Amino acid sequence: MGKWRLLVAVAVLSALAQPARADDDVERVRKVLREHPEIVVEAIRQQGPAVLEVIENTARTRQKELERARFAQSLAKPLTPALEAGRATLGPQNAPVTIVEYSDFLCHFCGQAAGTVKALTQKHPQDIRLVFKHFATGKNSVRAALYFEAINLQDPQKAWAFMDGVFARQKDVTDKGDEVLDAIAKELGVDAKRLAEDIKRKDLAERIAADTKEARDFGFEGTPVFLINGAPVRGAVPVEVLEEFVGVAAKVGQPAKSQ
Repeated sequence: MGKWRLLVAVAVLSALAQPARADDDVERVRKVLREHPEIVVEAIRQQGPAVLEVIENTARTRQKELERARFAQSLAKPLTPALEAGRATLGPQNAPVTIVEYSDFLCHFCGQAAGTVKALTQKHPQDIRLVFKHFATGKNSVRAALYFEAINLQDPQKAWAFMDGVFARQKDVTDKGDEVLDAIAKELGVDAKRLAEDIKRKDLAERIAADTKEARDFGFEGTPVFLINGAPVRGAVPVEVLEEFVGVAAKVGQPAKSQ
């Protein structure tokens, strides 16, 4: 009898978690639950892990559905970041999907997410344009951002390599700042004299401050955040999630335009 009740309980939970196929069937299930709540109680008591697994899987599925719906709604009303010329970018200008990445060089999750999104651009080299922007709040985060922008003036490829180097040595950069940033730049063969001058440029400092203000104005509170054709995706999400959203955005079209 206990096994029968477990099966009923699982069926009940599944029916309640999914769109109804037949209103009468759902109402019958609800009636049984109202009249015999001990069915669920006994099932959980006897087969707790199995029941919890069903509930957790159902919750994950529902969460994914909500995220997909939220992303679709955001695509219909996209955010419009400033994308001026001279930005560090990967991928073709006319790609059907533009990903704008807001990142902090000293954020652990940003380092994780940067590798994910770069791998995605390599997998879809003609379909994605990646634009890097800053959400730098700490002193050494801002310094790293300045170095990145200054190096990008010399050689964009070295700027992306510098990013990888900083993410790989976040603790050292946090503790020692410019000493480590200079060492990473030197390893990449960056012109040290020009770098020393360029990191003093007012326009680069203003760009970083404007990026951070823009992120806050959009309502972002943490990093990383990605705008996929203007629709926000928060956090270091798995590559398969980003790839799914990129596919949806490609079908909708209308990537963010440079201003």
